[in-house]
Amino acid sequence: MAAKRTRMSASERREQLIAVARGLFAERGFHAVTMDAIAEEAGVAVGSIYHHFGNKDALYLALVERALEINEQVMAQAYTEDRTPVEQLIAASDAYCRFNLENPGHFRMVALRAVDMPPGELAGEVEQRIADKVEALVGDVADALRRADAAGQIHCPDPGRTSVFLWSAWNGVLGSRWRPDRLALDDAELERVLAVGRDIVIRGLRAG
Repeated sequence: MAAKRTRMSASERREQLIAVARGLFAERGFHAVTMDAIAEEAGVAVGSIYHHFGNKDALYLALVERALEINEQVMAQAYTEDRTPVEQLIAASDAYCRFNLENPGHFRMVALRAVDMPPGELAGEVEQRIADKVEALVGDVADALRRADAAGQIHCPDPGRTSVFLWSAWNGVLGSRWRPDRLALDDAELERVLAVGRDIVIRGLRAG
């Protein structure tokens, strides 16, 4: 049911449009959602969306950037001083996987946006900011690996490449919920597979 039109400030309207679009994209996917559908659900004229975001691609990228900012806040809580570097690494892994299990719409927008977005939209200013945020998150994992190695807790001669592998592995498993075949995993099985993977990685790093 479409929302009733109400007066809002520019910032309030922008936040409302982001919230509405997030729900529709998560439910239907990027290609199935039209600007008219977003406008109807938000109770605004379609021109209002163009005014705030320019087009659907820019709105989608704004959602991706917002999802990453929330993800940053969640993962930052893993790197507390009361944890050893290995404990921080495990906490960061758990935080990332838990957040994306509980927010599949966020994960789809961040990790699978290349599937949804037109190729030409993946090289703009917003996409560069998104890439910077992802690199920073992966860099935090690499830093935890580097400090754990220096403390003698694990053996990790190449933290940079190891962090890229871990990030890609997490995303690969989390993305399996959208597979169209028998390899698709439901949430319960996803959690079991992630737990097995975490154990394999930690044991392997410690044994090295």
